[in-house]
Amino acid sequence: MGCQQVAPSSLFEAHEVLWRRRPSHDAAPEEWMAFHRHSAEVYAAAAKVDVPNRAEASQYAAFAIRRAREIEHRIAPAIDSDT
Repeated sequence: MGCQQVAPSSLFEAHEVLWRRRPSHDAAPEEWMAFHRHSAEVYAAAAKVDVPNRAEASQYAAFAIRRAREIEHRIAPAIDSDT
């Protein structure tokens, strides 16, 4: 996907940046997984600088991590089958 580092100055800016980078609906699961991982990083960065929206940005970051993990487990379910 070639995600570059983005340092948003607000939660709104994070939404805008990520909306433009969002994969198409029929993109490969690996592309969606990379997008959600990148989203988590962007939202975590927004949470550090956008104090009034810190809790919401943190929730978006946590959601993005969960989505990436769900996709990862769908792609390779045997990786986590021992635990």
